[in-house]
Amino acid sequence: MADTTSVEYLYPPGMLDGDWDGHSGNKRVRVMLTGTSDGTGETSVKKVDMSDLKTQSGNVPGRTVVEKIQYMVLGMTVKLEWDRAPAAEIITLNGSGTNDSGEICLEKTDPGGDDRTGDILLTSTNVTNGDTYTIVLDLRLKD
Repeated sequence: MADTTSVEYLYPPGMLDGDWDGHSGNKRVRVMLTGTSDGTGETSVKKVDMSDLKTQSGNVPGRTVVEKIQYMVLGMTVKLEWDRAPAAEIITLNGSGTNDSGEICLEKTDPGGDDRTGDILLTSTNVTNGDTYTIVLDLRLKD
């Protein structure tokens, strides 16, 4: 059995439902990540795929800025990072392994500058069966 996870783009609405022309030009994206662990956890799982996104100029963004994070992490520790060489940490949530929630205004920019994708990856550690997370990321897209 594997952990149960989902990724849902909250803004713009219907972002992945077909033709990008109706959604192109968005400077910001809001995405919700949810997961329930069976005790196995996740390791560098792609949660935000840069190729799904478009900047105001209609291009796949070269980088993102994480402007804000709202989160509720119950039991486990969750690390978010950009797919870079080496991986560039965005944040570690709930490093204590207990229950934690909050909102963080971050304004953290992907360092870019290499041949990796810049996708946002998630790794969960200290997991037990039934641990959960809900994370909402507000991202600004950069050419």
